[in-house]
Amino acid sequence: MRRRAFPICSAASAAAHERDPSMLRTLIVLSIFVPGMLLSLKYRFVALLLYLWFAFFRPLDWMWLDISALKPSLLVGIVLVVPSLLTGVMPNVTHPLSIGSLLFLASSIVAQVNAVNADVGWSWVDFYTRLVMAVMSGSFGFHAAKAGLASMLGGGVRFFDGLSGAFVDNNGYACGTVMIMPLLVAAGDNLDLVVPENRPKLLLWGRRAFRLAVPLCAFTVVSTFSRGGFLGLAAATLVYIAFHQKRVRLALGVSALAVLGLVFVPMPDGYADRLNTLNSYEQDEGSAVSRFHFWQVAKAMADAQPLGVGLRNYEYAYDDYDFSNGRFGHGRAVHSSHFQVLAELGYPGLAIWLGQFACAFLIALRVRRRSWTADLSPASARMMSTTATALMASMTGFLVGGSFLGMALNDVTWLTFAILAALDRVSADLCAEAKRQPAPAPVVAAPLEDFWSTRPVYARGRAALPDNRLGEGGSASRRPA
Repeated sequence: MRRRAFPICSAASAAAHERDPSMLRTLIVLSIFVPGMLLSLKYRFVALLLYLWFAFFRPLDWMWLDISALKPSLLVGIVLVVPSLLTGVMPNVTHPLSIGSLLFLASSIVAQVNAVNADVGWSWVDFYTRLVMAVMSGSFGFHAAKAGLASMLGGGVRFFDGLSGAFVDNNGYACGTVMIMPLLVAAGDNLDLVVPENRPKLLLWGRRAFRLAVPLCAFTVVSTFSRGGFLGLAAATLVYIAFHQKRVRLALGVSALAVLGLVFVPMPDGYADRLNTLNSYEQDEGSAVSRFHFWQVAKAMADAQPLGVGLRNYEYAYDDYDFSNGRFGHGRAVHSSHFQVLAELGYPGLAIWLGQFACAFLIALRVRRRSWTADLSPASARMMSTTATALMASMTGFLVGGSFLGMALNDVTWLTFAILAALDRVSADLCAEAKRQPAPAPVVAAPLEDFWSTRPVYARGRAALPDNRLGEGGSASRRPA
């Protein structure tokens, strides 16, 4: 069907018409950034949220006005860090995952001794130190869900690139989307902890938005044509289902949704053929076979330099260790996060890298066990269980999808470690508080007027001080500070 063309009065009005959407984006970004900066001067948590918003939403790439010369993310980082230096209240980095992150940083500094191009390595060391601050933000999910919706409405559009930063190409975009999907589910499940009880419609539509974003993100992964992204999505989905409390019902629901998607949603042309190459990788001379060679070169680098060739120096050192005499080109990328760590940080860095993930999974399982603590409020138990499960699924998606892409320093992975460290401390405090509190008194029958009221009636004693945002359950406790 032909698209109607509407006449434009003048060239000036046409230019204004083209700029309006971008100008609206600029106004939206500035309406968040300016008040956020003012609040950041008083509240450091607001500064942290604003910093992570810049890290994941990438507002400078989204808006029309160029304010990159002001370095707003650097300003927010200064507002976040400087008060710690002035007041002496420093971040608590005694958690094992925090120590592991610092050891990884130390390993990257030691590897700089062997760096082919030291300037590149030091710039990435500086970048990495800013990734250690953390709690996750959902900004990435906005772009991923929007891309999935655009591809779906476009009849199956293929994406050849992604966001800026670590997710600039289609493979990185797919892997980042896979990592963010379980976190979107967890955010929707626990949205009642941040939405006031007098805003039920906001809670309802907020949960719908988070949950609707998940299948849209899945379609974004499909639209990138990334085989590593597909494998990561499958692995993350299996882990999430395996640890879910209603795994059978969830598995049936996901299967039904997948079937409906295959029947009614237009898939990009050639996607099935792209996935079929997973069964015939020996014939894929340009991609799959070459990656095995790149991984062997990474092993050769580590054998020659056990402390690594330096952060972000694989490409610079590739030609010196390439034993194929340039068969696959020059200055190639490693195409694997794990072999990237091996080559650039050596065997000590790889040991820390693997230890970080092993420790992270053990901590996530420990948090899930804590959610079964007696006398724990239903909302706290749900938050601990769903968040730990989502983080395990997210890490699994990266471990699988990141095996085919060199993105060991991506934001989401290291912020995941930070979230787990914070969740471990919070869950321990919640369980200790639940064990200290006396058992609740028996529930007293409610008067007739309370029966018809929409507000829940709680027992006297501990449950008489409810956090009405806790959700289902019948018991409540004080909300943790």
